[in-house]
Amino acid sequence: MSDPIPTPPSIGVIITSATIRKVVYSIYAVGAVLVGGAAAYFLGTGHSIPEIVVGSQAVVAYLAIPVGGLAVANTK
Repeated sequence: MSDPIPTPPSIGVIITSATIRKVVYSIYAVGAVLVGGAAAYFLGTGHSIPEIVVGSQAVVAYLAIPVGGLAVANTK
């Protein structure tokens, strides 16, 4: 006799409101554009990129993991 395969809970219940998810995605997108724009400005003007911008880029890249996971969890 085999054991039944357990069904994992849906991770789509993390943020159930579509409106709140849109806000999360929007905040992430605007933040990423601002940080990327700052880096492009410094590179375009021939200046070195300040450490705060480099660190911000790392944070934006790291936050792509949970934001992308949230999007995938709510894709049908």
